[in-house]
Amino acid sequence: MKFLGGTIAICSSLWLHVYLFGLQETSSAKFNGSFYVYAIMMFGLGVFALYVSFTEQKENK
Repeated sequence: MKFLGGTIAICSSLWLHVYLFGLQETSSAKFNGSFYVYAIMMFGLGVFALYVSFTEQKENK
């Protein structure tokens, strides 16, 4: 379950980066640079979840 959660978090954060890049390039009034912090935090959480998943798999073998 941690592997799935980590994968979803990484994919979501990458799509959020694409969305924010589009908002920035179109000079949208909805763009706020602080949203990049959320995308980076989500990516870090996804990487951490994958790391925990792989270390638990290694311990169970």
